[in-house]
Amino acid sequence: MATRNNLHIPDDLLSAVNEAASADGKTTDELAADALRRYLAHRKLEELGQYGREQSRRLGYTEADVPRLIAESRRGIVAVKASPGRFDLAGTS
Repeated sequence: MATRNNLHIPDDLLSAVNEAASADGKTTDELAADALRRYLAHRKLEELGQYGREQSRRLGYTEADVPRLIAESRRGIVAVKASPGRFDLAGTS
């Protein structure tokens, strides 16, 4: 069950939302809930991307390393960067 609450939306935006909801056969509340879900999912994806960028910087990987890392991952090889320009391979038994 949804809790009733209030959002303050500029009149021009509310008008556009009402038109879009009507065109899509939805209520304004349904369209707003969908938009908020999408926003939260997008935000989570952005956070994940930021985490990935931080980890790649920490490990010293560059965009040029991506194809090799994907290929190694698909073969079950885990590359551990030991020092700049040198990789030790784990899981290659």
